[in-house]
Amino acid sequence: MSIIHVIDFEGNRNLGISEFGVVTMENFGIKGARMEHCLNFFENYLEYFLSLRRSGILAAHSAQTEDYLLRHHWPSPGSVPGFGFVEGGTTVSWGPWIDTKLVYRRLFKGLISYELQDLIASFNLHSPLSKLAKRYCSFSAMNFHNSLFDALAAALLIQNLPRYFSNVSLQILLSLCKPNNA
Repeated sequence: MSIIHVIDFEGNRNLGISEFGVVTMENFGIKGARMEHCLNFFENYLEYFLSLRRSGILAAHSAQTEDYLLRHHWPSPGSVPGFGFVEGGTTVSWGPWIDTKLVYRRLFKGLISYELQDLIASFNLHSPLSKLAKRYCSFSAMNFHNSLFDALAAALLIQNLPRYFSNVSLQILLSLCKPNNA
């Protein structure tokens, strides 16, 4: 069983994280979603983010941003499972991460843009994204640059890959995100 938690933060290091969205995927299917407004209270969510990292791999569109913000608040999650992707079976890192921007850049060379909204448009995913947003987002949050909407869009990009590649797996996605695979 492969669990992926797709994360998106709104905010920055200086102003803080104002909200987060998380979409939990199991075997590439969406199993649940959560959005929280948390300006000045993000530190209260440490146990939640630790539980995410202990139960699965983290993913994001431009994952270095989410990783940086997590590490700014909590440099390490402590000893967490490596899920077979880290020597020794455990790690003290928030990663490895699946970065949908990097995955699409490596698999679909030559696109004009790899920004989240442009990939959704390029792969005709507006309709499925709209359906997911109606199910999980409040009406005011059904657009880009809202944390849960963006997390849903990134999850949809992961779900879209088997349309083009029959052998997509968690291992392949993570291998595409390794720095030495540039």
